[in-house]
Amino acid sequence: MDERLVYAQTQDGLELKAALIRPRGEVPGATPLLIWVHTRQQGFAEREYVAIGRALAGLGHHFLTVETRGHDFGAWYRADDGPSLHGSAWEHFSDCVLDLDAWAEAAEAMGYTSIVLIGHGFGGAKCLHFQAQRQLPQVAALVLASSGSAVRDKLPPGLEDMARDMVESGRGQDLLPWNTSGQNYASTVSAQYYLARSIMRAELYGSADLPPAIARIRCPVIAWYGTKEERNNRRVSAFLDWMADSAVAAPQSDFTTIEGLDFFYKGSESLVVRHLSSRLVRLGLGPVMERRA
Repeated sequence: MDERLVYAQTQDGLELKAALIRPRGEVPGATPLLIWVHTRQQGFAEREYVAIGRALAGLGHHFLTVETRGHDFGAWYRADDGPSLHGSAWEHFSDCVLDLDAWAEAAEAMGYTSIVLIGHGFGGAKCLHFQAQRQLPQVAALVLASSGSAVRDKLPPGLEDMARDMVESGRGQDLLPWNTSGQNYASTVSAQYYLARSIMRAELYGSADLPPAIARIRCPVIAWYGTKEERNNRRVSAFLDWMADSAVAAPQSDFTTIEGLDFFYKGSESLVVRHLSSRLVRLGLGPVMERRA
């Protein structure tokens, strides 16, 4: 297979990185490009993402694991107007549209006429929001990998006053107290990110004036959770049922649990690859060798 780094430029001047993994010698465009979007506090080159990409390429798929500006915990980007701070603690959720615009354009420039958006965790929320906004015809399917409820983060709901005071005093980029919710090192974000959560939730889950994002998706949807992700206070099976009932505009959908899988796929990459590849083949989006068979 061929592996190489790929770069994309966003409309607001940020340079994003990705890794392209595909069978050697195949012409781009003969099969959809699978674009994998990382979850919070991770990046495009995580070992499990690369392993999934290599296994899929071994089956004939073309795979691009991409960076968004919300990668890792914090990330500085150089832009024409100077450096800007992003990363999962400081990102603006709506900026994911600019990031995925850049990757859709990069895919077209490489010769791919169709793409499959695959979002892991919070990356799924980004893919969902993006396609609900853009409705790109070249998106052949949307895949939510352990995703959909990603904005139900571990931060408690009672920090609005603190966050609002910080923003109003010009400290919106300052972080809320570490371990605020008694969870772990990942349990803080900037004050401005925290205040924007209500807007993010309304976009993803709907409001009185807006259907949930999943109800506005007009391409096939594939979604899964692992059985090891089930918690007493986080019934992923019930959430899958809600997504299945809400995906009213999708022409085809597949919402299932994968036995033995937890949220971080390291060591379980083969489970993900088998499940994803089989679903894509069912949709007629498998590699050329599968479609000819």
